[in-house]
Amino acid sequence: MDIIQRNFLRLLRVGAFGEEEQIEPMSAWKWRRLFQYALVHHVSALIYDGIQKCKDQFFMSLPDNLEEEWRRSTCELEKKYEEMQPSLVELYTVFSQQQLRPILIKGQRIASLYDRPDHRLTKNVEIFFPFKTQGKKADAWASEHGTHLNNADKNTLIYEWNGLSVEHHHRIHRLTNQLLNQKMQNIVEEELRTSHPTYITINGIRVEVCSNTLELLLIFMRIAHHILNNGVSMKHLVDMGIFLRKAGDKVDFIKLQEWISQLHITKIAAIIGSFLVQLFHFSPEEIPFMPEKKDVDIDGLLREMFTLQNQQQSTDWYFQQGKDIFVHSTNSSAMMWHMQHSAKYAKFYPAESITNFFTSFVHSLSHIEE
Repeated sequence: MDIIQRNFLRLLRVGAFGEEEQIEPMSAWKWRRLFQYALVHHVSALIYDGIQKCKDQFFMSLPDNLEEEWRRSTCELEKKYEEMQPSLVELYTVFSQQQLRPILIKGQRIASLYDRPDHRLTKNVEIFFPFKTQGKKADAWASEHGTHLNNADKNTLIYEWNGLSVEHHHRIHRLTNQLLNQKMQNIVEEELRTSHPTYITINGIRVEVCSNTLELLLIFMRIAHHILNNGVSMKHLVDMGIFLRKAGDKVDFIKLQEWISQLHITKIAAIIGSFLVQLFHFSPEEIPFMPEKKDVDIDGLLREMFTLQNQQQSTDWYFQQGKDIFVHSTNSSAMMWHMQHSAKYAKFYPAESITNFFTSFVHSLSHIEE
């Protein structure tokens, strides 16, 4: 691990987890490179927090223009978050008054656990409707009041309302393996049926969220999906760390272990535990889901995490039909990257990886013009 990566992780530990670290001296070019890493991994505001806490250290010296750019980037994130909150509360109130049981999921829910919720990148508002009839009513309301509707995915409706980008989910998380997906849906339905509702407060309003045990499972599943398709997401790892530190005492880890076994993500759990220990200095006692066998090789994933080229190639790729009769990929290098990546990391989640790749392939073919 080079000096840029070491300082990146030190500042992230300081900004996200309040650790104390000593920063090594770097050139202006290296500081610029660190900023690029922070943007790619969507943790720039958290690292800016670390920079501010370490600003009195002798070697903590950013170029003036970069520090100002970093500050502006962080202020823009804060402003966007602040603008989202009133509309989020208003939208949630609308659905609650109609007794549709909206459940806030993903970004906004996780951000509520951060010391600075406005420093966790959250691009949209995502709401889960656990009951089919209520979900249809919510979609009908969105069709009437929202704009730029997109329901290409039958289980998700995307639209804009009052400056918000909103997603309605009728499945809280879906897997491409049908057997595993059914197990996932059964877990969600049973947990919602048997657990007491969990709430957080946003702008003085109580908002329902998933139980802490189910939410932790969902973070697992998002990390697993990201590993198969893009590599490891630093933002998701921070989410996991923050969640364990702030809400881990409210998690039923016996139940969680059963779910991990049912969904065959034991290897993913080992990988996540290894990352938390090696990158964020968590102790094994803080990671109850960590398997006894801890010698997990994460070097390959770690190298990819700090390779900007791979991050660029992991963007969406698809096929389209040209002027001739042949079908062409819009980005052949990205397509090859996805194929190689899927083959390389299939071992981490074999039950899901093959169907995940072919689902992505079919999705790409759907872009072919008729």
